[in-house]
Amino acid sequence: MDENTKKINWIQLISYVLIVFLTIVCTLLIIHNRDLKRNALTSIGQFEPLEPGERVEPFSVQTLDGNTTVIDYSNPAKGYLFFVLSTTCPHCERTLPHWQSIADSKSENFDVLGISIHNIDETRNFLASKSVGFYTVSVLNDTSFNRKYKINGVPATFLVNGEGVVEKVWVGALNDEQTSEIQDLMIASKAVTKQQIQ
Repeated sequence: MDENTKKINWIQLISYVLIVFLTIVCTLLIIHNRDLKRNALTSIGQFEPLEPGERVEPFSVQTLDGNTTVIDYSNPAKGYLFFVLSTTCPHCERTLPHWQSIADSKSENFDVLGISIHNIDETRNFLASKSVGFYTVSVLNDTSFNRKYKINGVPATFLVNGEGVVEKVWVGALNDEQTSEIQDLMIASKAVTKQQIQ
């Protein structure tokens, strides 16, 4: 009986040590996962990001009503601001208020467009659940979009002039400083456009 008690005590001790060990490992994995979610982009491809001065090609999008149209750069007096997002990306969700602030401050010289990398149904559901206030389309049908625009991850924000030349790119979740920078660049671009028209 005494020998059986010793065996049970050893089994209990080993069980307790194992439980403590697994608890520590789980806690470390949870912390590591949280840090990865906080600091990383939602990865898509392996490209060097677009640089200012690079020319981009037109691309086709599917609109919310299911039609397909092409975003081409045929009006030099226009500027384009693209918000590239995923419907499942927590970083995109964190960036939505910044994008909304930028969209609210845009002028008639700019087209502001959300670009979802998911299909149109997922995009519609996302827009409805988040009450997004800027027009958003899907590029899932244009399989070359990620390559043409060198999309490595989302969120990404692109400022492109009316001739298809990249003005600036912001990769990752936006902060207040970047939001102000984008608004200032849109104002500066608006002033240049007005001078060109006069």
